[in-house]
Amino acid sequence: MIQGSVAEHYSRVWDYGAKILRTNLGSTVSLKCYTREGEVNPTFQRLYICLDALKKGWKEGCMPILGLDGCHTKVVHDGQLLTDVKVDPNNQMYHVAYALVESECRDTWVWFLQLLAMDLEINNSYGMVWISDKQKGLI
Repeated sequence: MIQGSVAEHYSRVWDYGAKILRTNLGSTVSLKCYTREGEVNPTFQRLYICLDALKKGWKEGCMPILGLDGCHTKVVHDGQLLTDVKVDPNNQMYHVAYALVESECRDTWVWFLQLLAMDLEINNSYGMVWISDKQKGLI
């Protein structure tokens, strides 16, 4: 009751994205919504976040190893959390970006990877090691 409902939190996702952009200059927030016929307010579909400090950290110090994975979310927005995992100079996991999407499929992975490639300035993947479980859209 103190923190409000999950549905109320999703209704503030635009405020959350704007706050990240104001307080973390250089970060990327991409929000995708749709409007159902007859409705006025848009409905949340996808959210991608990449913080600038993490972007810079990867470019300046991480090995060219990129792992990709997704997991289920079990709240009002029954979707998937897509994420990247990299290896830092201490051989520790290092996350740069994540996305909350409606499902794990080719379309959502392409959307996530296009945004990630722009953020990390990956023009081609030559010389990079890619790790995935080849699930739903990553094949």
